[in-house]
Amino acid sequence: MRSEALDEAVSVRADFHGGRVTPVAFRRRGREHRVARVNARWVDRAGKHPHFYFSITDENGDVYQLQLQGGDLLWWLDTVTLEG
Repeated sequence: MRSEALDEAVSVRADFHGGRVTPVAFRRRGREHRVARVNARWVDRAGKHPHFYFSITDENGDVYQLQLQGGDLLWWLDTVTLEG
């Protein structure tokens, strides 16, 4: 496995239900990645606005860390761990 830091803005399709957000898919470099599993979620409330983090596995088995910035509602792709 190989891990990379990314720090890229991405478009994310997400479900918002009952005060909880769940990423469903994201688009990176023109390709859609469907979320197969949310591995973990956590919130960093250390700033003026919270940041919501998600460890997800896509349909190819790659693990990404997504971040939703609470102040401006922008999504960022922080890291990827590639399978194989």
